[in-house]
Amino acid sequence: MGGGVVGRLPLEIREAHPDDARELIELWSLCVAEGLSAETDPLSVGWVVPTEDESRAALADISRRTSQRLCVAVSGEQIVGVMKADLAAATPLHLRSVVVVSELHVHPRHRRRGVAWSLMSIAADWADQVGSAVVYAWAPAPSRDAHRFLTRIGFGHFATVRAARVRVLQARLAGRSASGRGTGRLIAVRRSLRRTTEEAAAAGAAD
Repeated sequence: MGGGVVGRLPLEIREAHPDDARELIELWSLCVAEGLSAETDPLSVGWVVPTEDESRAALADISRRTSQRLCVAVSGEQIVGVMKADLAAATPLHLRSVVVVSELHVHPRHRRRGVAWSLMSIAADWADQVGSAVVYAWAPAPSRDAHRFLTRIGFGHFATVRAARVRVLQARLAGRSASGRGTGRLIAVRRSLRRTTEEAAAAGAAD
């Protein structure tokens, strides 16, 4: 992630294309691994190394969508940074859109050289073009450099993004559901016993 600028290099910012697949897999793998803490489950951050064919297909799909952009920063012949941005509805009840930056990666050897600044400028310009009054961005919790950078360029804390494995989530929810059903049955039994007691008392009074 970018910090203060040290020795700016000539950069070309362009849209990613399928031929970038191999380089992007390598860059993503390097940056994601660096940002994980010892306790973090790699799968919980949504990263499993894809095949080059899968990445090519994904990049081709993004290039066809007007609501998504994947921009790369190129220095010389090397991709040194990447940013993924999406245009999304502000809320399910609004038609207006906002720009959401969900991925921002810079090669460790090219940080503090203006790469992240240049990529985020693209997101800011896109937001201005589409009338988005705000840009959202998220970064991995353990990545202090990423959060420092986002704070430096004006981002405040807005939300916390959490991740869970589907099997773990389903197991926890199923356990709570089973507990709820057990509680419901206990309440029903108590009500039945209460009615029986009340009916017996009423019958005794009548006698």
